Amino acid sequence: MMRTLRLTCEDAESTRDVGAAVGRHAPAGTVVLLQGDLGAGKTVFAQGVGRGLESPTTVNSPTFVLMNEHLAGRLPMRHADLYRLDDLDLIAELGLDQAALGGILLVEWPERGEGALPEEHLHVQITPLADDISEDALDASPRELLLTASGEQAESLLDNLAAQFAAVPA
Repeated sequence: MMRTLRLTCEDAESTRDVGAAVGRHAPAGTVVLLQGDLGAGKTVFAQGVGRGLESPTTVNSPTFVLMNEHLAGRLPMRHADLYRLDDLDLIAELGLDQAALGGILLVEWPERGEGALPEEHLHVQITPLADDISEDALDASPRELLLTASGEQAESLLDNLAAQFAAVPA
């Protein structure tokens, strides 16, 4: 049975804070799947993970390069974006199942790579709670994070997050 944790973030900075907690607590081999509409806050969450890993490099969306690598910090982080891909064979060729070895893998738009992604992962569904998610309003917009653990490693991470944010996983 998969366990979930529901958190409400009041703004972009609190979304980064949850991501930072993931970066601080995630062991090597962690896979985080980030799902949400355009502008929902997937890259904001990824910036937080980079902060929690103490990565000295800027985390931004890898939409045009498919995968960015942030190799310095507590663990190396690979950040993939599948938005522009719709060929499952091409996604499989990226080797995402191996990309988390020794570090952390973040994947934006994971629904485009179903079947080519690791079964054990932490899935983060990001849903804006405001009607206006324009670029100007994004930093101040509240959003809901639904974190779902698949596998023992992700469940342990979810437990750490629940303890930090004083929430009870379902």
